[in-house]
Amino acid sequence: MQKADSHFIPVTLLTGFLGSGKTTLLNRWLQQPEMADTLVIINEFGQVGLDHLLVAHQPDSTTVVELNNGCLCCNLRTDLKQTLKDISWRFSRHGQRQFKRVVIETSGLADPAPILHTIMSDAYVSAYYRLDSIVTVVDSVHVLETLEQFPQALKQVAVADVLLLTKVDLVNAGVQHAVESRLRGLNPSARLHQVQGSSTSMDWIFSGQDADGRFPHWLPAQAQAPMSEHQQQSISTISEQLDLPIDSDVFAAWQDALRGFAGPGLLRFKGLFHLVGQSQPVALHAVQHVMHAPVLLNSWPESMAPQSRLVFITQDIAEQDIFALLQKLH
Repeated sequence: MQKADSHFIPVTLLTGFLGSGKTTLLNRWLQQPEMADTLVIINEFGQVGLDHLLVAHQPDSTTVVELNNGCLCCNLRTDLKQTLKDISWRFSRHGQRQFKRVVIETSGLADPAPILHTIMSDAYVSAYYRLDSIVTVVDSVHVLETLEQFPQALKQVAVADVLLLTKVDLVNAGVQHAVESRLRGLNPSARLHQVQGSSTSMDWIFSGQDADGRFPHWLPAQAQAPMSEHQQQSISTISEQLDLPIDSDVFAAWQDALRGFAGPGLLRFKGLFHLVGQSQPVALHAVQHVMHAPVLLNSWPESMAPQSRLVFITQDIAEQDIFALLQKLH
């Protein structure tokens, strides 16, 4: 079991479909002092929307520029795994790494799962990096149509910890209500926030569990929720909380069961576990067939009693199969 130490570099994945406005938001964020000590990897191929910021020209396959606030921008044109391996020594001075966190902006057409696999499953990458949060930018004008036509957009919404709604000023209240209802149906555990005008707040991009092992932000929303089901198209979200602590042997066996259960239909699993004899919470994450090693966090939040909380986000998986898996914890 891993411990949530400060040596892990937190990674925020910023995704969103074409035209959602994620690059515009990132442009604003890059100008903020909160982005100091951050390395931004632009995971695009071809022309990149940050060309006016990426002014450095280097002969290799990666373009990098340091902004006034100390933030580094990296235009990725090679393998993400190799980039994550290289950046510590590429961006260091006097033997010291220049950044404390990483933000990866994906292509608008990208399925986020392969990037999550790289962060969670590669032995080297997972030894140094930790997924902090997934932030998905949503275009309020076109999202309802986009979700019907493009499975990538559906996955981007389903796996998110935070949903940022842009262009809310271009739709009426009825449309916005329909958009938010659709998003909550697809991913009720995500935090949903409207981005108004030229808002530059960083609260919604750096809102996951910090490197010091703070409580993951997505769990408090589930604190008072009984097991619930949300079905829309083929995406289903099931959450459960367990009042009694779980025996460590039962937890170990359940990890094996989850590993055997996992596959393409398990878009994301997020769980915080209260184990017998363990005063600290244990976090466990899985994306499709990849399961991250459990992480021992520093403490439970003061406002919440120790209690296991689990969230499954699935596609084309029978709900009774999830319930049968959950029963193995009782």
